[in-house]
Amino acid sequence: MEQNVQKLIDWLEAQEHATLVIKKQELDDLDTVHFNLETVDYRNAEDVIDEYLDSALILRGSGNTLNADGELVPLPQPSYEIAVSGLKLNTLAEGNVELQTDRAKYSLALS
Repeated sequence: MEQNVQKLIDWLEAQEHATLVIKKQELDDLDTVHFNLETVDYRNAEDVIDEYLDSALILRGSGNTLNADGELVPLPQPSYEIAVSGLKLNTLAEGNVELQTDRAKYSLALS
């Protein structure tokens, strides 16, 4: 496992049972999720049958996202996935992480 991925897992595990505000910037789209983190799992792309699934961190818990009307609506599943292909950690501090992957930029902060 890549060193940056392990650092991110370690940071997330230290935040278990806390609420994170996750901001994901992908192209011109910004999503904000409030996520109650319970556990973190790692999915290795080599261990899955579906070729379209990359290696990813699976955050387990529950959360809400802001819809177009600015209302919080529950996430459809009890998880949040961060693909880790090309992961670069821009900031890794006690209360927040800023990272970039091949697909998006993320900001994770304690709520």
